[in-house]
Amino acid sequence: MISIKNAAGQVAVVKGQNVQVTSTLGSLDTLSFNFYNLHTNKVDGDVLAPFSVINVPEKGEDYVLQTYNTDNIGDYIQYSVSAIQIARMFHYHYVKDKIGVETTTTNGDSTDTSTTSKPIKLKDALNFLFKDSGFEVVIGADVNQNSVKTFSDGLGGGYADELLQTAATSYGIEYYWKNKTCYVAREIGGKNKFVFVDNVNCTKISVQEDDTAITTRATGTINITKQSGDNSSVNTLTSTYISPLVKEKGWPIIDATPYTEDFTDDGKSFVMSQQLLDDKVKNLVHDYPSVQYTVDGANFKKFAKYLHDVSIGDYGYLRTRQGIDVETRVQSITSYPQDPSKGNTITFGNLAFDLIDYMTYQHNQQDKYREWYTSMSLKVNNLAEIVHKANAGFDTFTTNWGESQQQNTQDIQKLQQELQQLLNSQKDKDTADKGKDENDTNK
Repeated sequence: MISIKNAAGQVAVVKGQNVQVTSTLGSLDTLSFNFYNLHTNKVDGDVLAPFSVINVPEKGEDYVLQTYNTDNIGDYIQYSVSAIQIARMFHYHYVKDKIGVETTTTNGDSTDTSTTSKPIKLKDALNFLFKDSGFEVVIGADVNQNSVKTFSDGLGGGYADELLQTAATSYGIEYYWKNKTCYVAREIGGKNKFVFVDNVNCTKISVQEDDTAITTRATGTINITKQSGDNSSVNTLTSTYISPLVKEKGWPIIDATPYTEDFTDDGKSFVMSQQLLDDKVKNLVHDYPSVQYTVDGANFKKFAKYLHDVSIGDYGYLRTRQGIDVETRVQSITSYPQDPSKGNTITFGNLAFDLIDYMTYQHNQQDKYREWYTSMSLKVNNLAEIVHKANAGFDTFTTNWGESQQQNTQDIQKLQQELQQLLNSQKDKDTADKGKDENDTNK
């Protein structure tokens, strides 16, 4: 059952159909479901209004209505509803003020205003964003609350949820929501939380490779201006990097967006060099496909005794039918909280290989296929040998049985002949005795 409460306080409890919850790393959970309502009962439909809150007991989570539509089916109205975690309401909070920035005004012949950025501690940034918002934040023990970051224009002057995302990126943290509480961690999830084996504790592991973002060559140019009094000189450095896969695998030349930048060498803080440029250009090349794994039918209810609870952000291992082991991280989970017969579907985030990792991956994949093929060939050969032996045994049995039957037939025929001879001799003897009795004069 699902409860719906609108902003006016009206409540309706409906029987949800096809209840589906999708959780995605870095995003709010979404909810979708259907329910049916008689045309004569308007209460259930009336509670669907802007800002209605929907609760799914199995998830222990509140969701705020986003959209719904209706369709007439005989005497019933079918409602199709979509909603999002109630943390969406954090967006309603607009932060007008800013912290981490100081404005100085000097008066002379004209008024000059200068802005200076100041470092902000993480705990101060979060407390500032959540103040008077109606939401709470909990900082995990693995997070350094006193770590500091500087924002060029300060932190503030925007919607709270967008500023939170900016802060998370700057401080290198992750977070997730549970109703109106935000939990902050250095990294969501844990290591070695699951092992999914294709066709063992899940229905299927699908692999999707996306080659559209591949590049194999990058170039870079920097212009360094050095000022010496009234004189200046410009030194230009260039760099080109080509992926080894062009030569080793025959891949085509695919250019990345060129890198160009101008620097001024003041003799104090300038640090750019040819080596730094070479390293930067090399990192522009994306010579591997984006790989995404999807596990279908991973029913945690059914396999609870084999698995821990699997959550967004968890790391674990996949093993395909070819025996390929891959460490990956849960990116998204689609669950069906009110239908125990349906298994969850898990999507794992794109894996970014470096060149060595990717070549090792491909090499291992080829080895695994080779091992699989060899194993299958051995099994086929073994099967053929077993069939051959079975046929040979059957042939031997047939031959022996045939010879035995032939011998038995011959023995029976021989016994029949002997019996017939015995009967014939007995008949001749009886005839001879009868003749003697008829000619006996002494009788």
